[in-house]
Amino acid sequence: MAGTVGLLALGKHAHALARMGTLRVLSPHQDAIVIAASEHIIPATDTPGAADAHVDRFIDTMLADWYTPAEQKRFLAGLAELDDQRFLEQPPGQQTAIIERLDNEATEGHWFSMLKYLTIWGYYTSEIGETRELGNWPLPWRYDGNAPYAH
Repeated sequence: MAGTVGLLALGKHAHALARMGTLRVLSPHQDAIVIAASEHIIPATDTPGAADAHVDRFIDTMLADWYTPAEQKRFLAGLAELDDQRFLEQPPGQQTAIIERLDNEATEGHWFSMLKYLTIWGYYTSEIGETRELGNWPLPWRYDGNAPYAH
């Protein structure tokens, strides 16, 4: 349980930092790729999607503050692969096919595994994910993205 609480606190802390600044690792074009790809991982349906939860900003913050330069490089190389495939210019169905192929290929160290993990973590520690998707379950307290983070 302590690990889960720690991940929740770190996630909320990263969201608070993300709201306070500009992109630090991702370029605006890379950010657009992250938004589009993450929306295929958690699409908007009857609940908000990854883009609504601003997981792109969460991902940028985590890359900047918690990932090593080698991990950042691997992640950015993966985004370059998507860009080489003109991911943003593809119709939604083709984008989905690309994401599904990457998901099938992904191993623990693959850059897409990083994107998927960060998207899910960022979504479910966001205000939208916690209040509108989970309905504050299983947490009985309110969302406070500006709460101080204690080490």
